[in-house]
Order: sequence, then structure tokens, then C-alpha cells
Amino acid sequence: MQSFEVEIDSLTHDGRGVARVEGKALFVAGALPGERALVRYAGRHRHYDEARVVELLSRSPDRVDPHCPHFGQCGGCALQHLSAPRQIEAKQRVLAENFERIGKVSPGEWLAPLTDQSWGYRRKGRLSVKWVEKKGKALVGFREDNPRFVADLAVCHTLLPEVGQRIEALSALIGSLDARRE
Repeated sequence: MQSFEVEIDSLTHDGRGVARVEGKALFVAGALPGERALVRYAGRHRHYDEARVVELLSRSPDRVDPHCPHFGQCGGCALQHLSAPRQIEAKQRVLAENFERIGKVSPGEWLAPLTDQSWGYRRKGRLSVKWVEKKGKALVGFREDNPRFVADLAVCHTLLPEVGQRIEALSALIGSLDARRE
């Protein structure tokens, strides 16, 4: 399939870049607003299309190196390549759009978002567990883009360290249980 160039103008609620191709929305995994990228179609749909970056032609000044070694595979956090202040802005914009679109309300005043540390802040996370015979172990982690797969995590830097640093131990414990064969 042929590659083509796009300019990313915004983000979706799940962190994909948005471009327009002949008036149709194109969601580009891994791209940020202000970036130009060479992309290739990953899926065509009636009202939108999906693409993956082949090459970044120009980078956003807000792009940062992801902190987590599992970024891009794990579905636990989609915006690690975006600076922390811009992540907060993007999440606040999604919240405002949802209030307007779903709730049909537009608050007269928005309070400044509550922020804390950029890592180890999540008290909740929906971890999945899957026994993988080929690996001979139970995988514990977040779902990948393809929800049939569970990311093989060693640690999770977004979860509180009391949990995020114990994922390998949790995987070993679950793998030792007889229930894995059921």
C-alpha cells in the first residue's frame, strides 16, 4: 500500500493524531498535533480511516521520549510521547468536548486541573491476565491495540509503585496457581 503525507491538527480522545484527507478524518496512531508525517493506511471505514506513521517528517516541539519501555505495545497509556503539560491540556479538552457533546452542557468557568507527579499516580488500573503457553507464563498487563493480546509487562510506571513494581511477581504468583490450566 502506498504511503502519503499528512499534517496532524488535533488529537482523538484516545491519543491518536487527527488529519483530514479529502475531507475525511484520518486517525494516525503515534502522531501529535503540528507534526507532518508519511503514513500508510491501516484501516478504511465509512466515516473515518486509520493510519500508522511510516516516517515523521517534522516533529512537534511537545514530543518527548516515552518513559516506559512498553510504550507503543501496551495500551495502558497512549500519550507518553506528549509532554506532561500538553497531556493535561489534551485530557481537559476531551472532558470539555464530552460535556458539550454528550451532556449538552457548557460550564461557564473551568477550574485549573489538579495535577501531581507525572509517574506513579494511578491508583486504579484494569490489568488483564492471560496464560500464554508459548511463553510458559501468565501475562499480567494492559491490553494491546489488538485486544486479544495482553502486553507482557515487567513494571508499570503509571500505577502506584506499590503495584506497578510488582507486576512480575504477580505474574509469577498467578502462573503458579492450578487455575491457569482450567
